[in-house]
Amino acid sequence: MSTGEIKCPLCGGENHCGVAKGEKECWCMTVSIPETLLNTVQREPNLCICSTCIATYKKEQV
Repeated sequence: MSTGEIKCPLCGGENHCGVAKGEKECWCMTVSIPETLLNTVQREPNLCICSTCIATYKKEQV
């Protein structure tokens, strides 16, 4: 596993990616990630955005 796979592409913090840790699934497969965030990291589609960045984005959109 490379360091990049466990880092959030937005904040650089740990993303707790299950797939990068060798598991079959990741927590991010069960949550709704805003399309705007996904578009932000489209150049790096195999990196998980961390739950903190997702929550912060959603909170700021209210």
